[in-house]
Amino acid sequence: MHDDYTPRYLTYLIARLYEQIEDKSTIEILTKYLDYTEDEAKEALENVEKPELFACDDRIGAALLSAEESGDKQDVFNVLDGDFKIFNIVINYDKNNRTHGGLSEY
Repeated sequence: MHDDYTPRYLTYLIARLYEQIEDKSTIEILTKYLDYTEDEAKEALENVEKPELFACDDRIGAALLSAEESGDKQDVFNVLDGDFKIFNIVINYDKNNRTHGGLSEY
């Protein structure tokens, strides 16, 4: 499933989860919904980078945990898909006009 998302997004997602929820919960989300092995998830947490684009208090961690509580995997995928769409909008915002804050370097 994590092949559906860009490596840059996954790095950004993991960094936000690292800031917001317990490592155990992050590992569970990565292994259960994004097809990471437990070792891959632990390594990703060990090598986490600070997110640059948004504040870390966007509550993606709470949104994923809440979706997971529903018991329906699709709820979690819907949260991830929505977050990925927002990420892409921000990344691609005004790419050709760097004077207006375009983030084309991403």
